[in-house]
Amino acid sequence: MSVSLDTRGNKSATKISSTRKSRRCRQAVPERAVYEAARQARRGGQARAVAGSYDAIGESERAERVRSCGRLAVYGCVDGCGVLHGRTAYHCRDRLCPYCAVLRGYQLAERVQPLVDAMDEPLFLTLTVKNGPDLRERGQHLRRGFERLRRRKYWREHVAGGIAIEEVLHNGVEWHPHLHIIVDSATSSVVLLKELAREWKEVTGDSFIIDVRPLTELREACKYTAKLSGIVYYPDLVREFTAYAARRRMVVPFGNCYGQAAVEALGAVETETPAVEICVPEDLPCPSCGMVGGLRRVRGHGWTRTEVASVGGGWYVLCRTRSDWETVLRGRERVPK
Repeated sequence: MSVSLDTRGNKSATKISSTRKSRRCRQAVPERAVYEAARQARRGGQARAVAGSYDAIGESERAERVRSCGRLAVYGCVDGCGVLHGRTAYHCRDRLCPYCAVLRGYQLAERVQPLVDAMDEPLFLTLTVKNGPDLRERGQHLRRGFERLRRRKYWREHVAGGIAIEEVLHNGVEWHPHLHIIVDSATSSVVLLKELAREWKEVTGDSFIIDVRPLTELREACKYTAKLSGIVYYPDLVREFTAYAARRRMVVPFGNCYGQAAVEALGAVETETPAVEICVPEDLPCPSCGMVGGLRRVRGHGWTRTEVASVGGGWYVLCRTRSDWETVLRGRERVPK
């Protein structure tokens, strides 16, 4: 089973051959569809909360962009199975959009991968600072501490470079910014943890809790910018975060990872300019039955994000019940090898 990344940032099967599909796999797909529908519903609730918070603070234009994010262009397989399919046509790229946050994370991992491949021993370092009520003050404290740490003799001798990714949380009372850092270091994670904890306490004055471990999952390290659940439902927190993150680089390469190409590649992930996907599906195979040339644009069908299930390659189908999904599966089994 081949796997690709669709336009919502979800991993999904793009083609399942009847000779390779097991009975267990066939039974698992409906559960995966239900799980995906639940995730889409949760993100849908967060997106509505973000838009409502933007309206409350007078950012109506941003609110409309978030509401429009994930808009689907709808196509019907008129000469084949007749199933209606949707393909994402618009991304708002707002920092607080839950759909674009997933997409940014995967895009960031894709751009960071070549830098990680060039490292001999990549480690995953997390630097934290003491929580506080003022996000700007805590964020500046975090960044200044990191700059001082990089000037320390121990750091220069044991860390060749890396990529720092800032993430912001709010625990309901105070802000908690921290840095996820992929570092290129030949020193063992145990030794590095002991020494850097001491160095970090010295440069910050109030923080010593850090973590160092071997890098095993790049996607986990590249989670992007903010934990939405603690922010998006509160307009005052949304205002404070957007003011803090405006024109701020949340991804910073340094040391042997710094260079014009890396800066441009990582900077492209951070843009908040909306993106429109141009889709010309006439020559593409139907995601359900595999027929080429049967897809036609359909007007007058409006789908919400909670009413669709991913079938891979950026395509979705309207699918509310298990029997609906099993019908789609039967159609996909006719896809030629």
